[in-house]
Amino acid sequence: MMDSLFRPALLTIVILGMSTWSTTLRAQEPSVQTETLTANGDREILQVGTKQSPPFAIKNPDGSWTGISIELWRHLAHELNLEFEFQELTLDEMLTKLEAGELDAAVAAISVTSDRHERVGFCHPHYSTGLGIAVNSREQTSPWVLVQRIVSSRLIKLVLAMICLVIVCGLLFWQFERKQNTAMFGGKRRQGIGMGVWWSTTLLLGHKGVVPASKMGRILATIAMITSIVILSILTGVITSVLTVQQLDSGIARVTDLHHVRVATVASSTSSDYLRQRRIFFREYNTPQEAIQSVDTDKADAVVYDAALLKYLASEEFSNRIDVLPVLFNVQEYAIALQADSKLRKPLNEELLRYRESDAWEELLYRYLGD
Repeated sequence: MMDSLFRPALLTIVILGMSTWSTTLRAQEPSVQTETLTANGDREILQVGTKQSPPFAIKNPDGSWTGISIELWRHLAHELNLEFEFQELTLDEMLTKLEAGELDAAVAAISVTSDRHERVGFCHPHYSTGLGIAVNSREQTSPWVLVQRIVSSRLIKLVLAMICLVIVCGLLFWQFERKQNTAMFGGKRRQGIGMGVWWSTTLLLGHKGVVPASKMGRILATIAMITSIVILSILTGVITSVLTVQQLDSGIARVTDLHHVRVATVASSTSSDYLRQRRIFFREYNTPQEAIQSVDTDKADAVVYDAALLKYLASEEFSNRIDVLPVLFNVQEYAIALQADSKLRKPLNEELLRYRESDAWEELLYRYLGD
């Protein structure tokens, strides 16, 4: 009887022991699951923010993304075996989500600034550019714009310098010639000085009919004729630059001209910060396309934004309607934005440096920018 009860109990103990030993062995075996590298190690699919920023981030009709920065990120992700998905966000949303740890990276045309660097981290820059100015290519020259361009140029200073030179030479001619050339300078002082000014004017304009009687007068006449050649050459160059067709059409030749025109830019951008710091009044738009459209429809006179983006949009979407002026200022650099303490920065930077040294990177830039 005892033997019949003992055997089932012993069998139960043996089975439980073997089960416990098997569980222990399984717990000691290494995991075969491969975890994809992430920013914080808490999820496998990286969340990457982007926004429309042609030619760096372009959203296709089917919802897919292309562009310089997008293709750069895809290459880096492929080399590092990263899985990701894009989220279309505004720039403010991308920075906020990176700060909050809700986003792993942001890829578009994101400028590296000190303010942004305090909030998020950045990879090495992958493109250097600056701010540019786009204007309406169909805008016609107005008389007021012409007057503004001439008055605000070096032309006025040069003309004033010529007037002063004529007066000084006139006084010297009167001083040198009044005793030996009494027929012209022997009358009243006012008449003699007037004749001297007339002489200096004709000499500076290249007239050779003036023949001084005194030795000092002839020396002064020689100097005046040589000076006239130099001054007229400078004057021709200044007038040519002032009356350049492109500058006259827009009334804008330099950054300081923006104070006198209606300016458009993109909200929360580096360009809006630049304009605000220099107290230039501007109107904000959500996208570069909307800002350029405001110039195309005569709601603004100029768009200030990233030069590379302006050139791309002017060529692709506003051909023969928008011109980008040959002005580049406030040089800046684009980079991939990350969380401040992201573990992705080092491997991304290493692969980024290798890619930028390759021919593939040059081919990518040429495909979108042509340079």
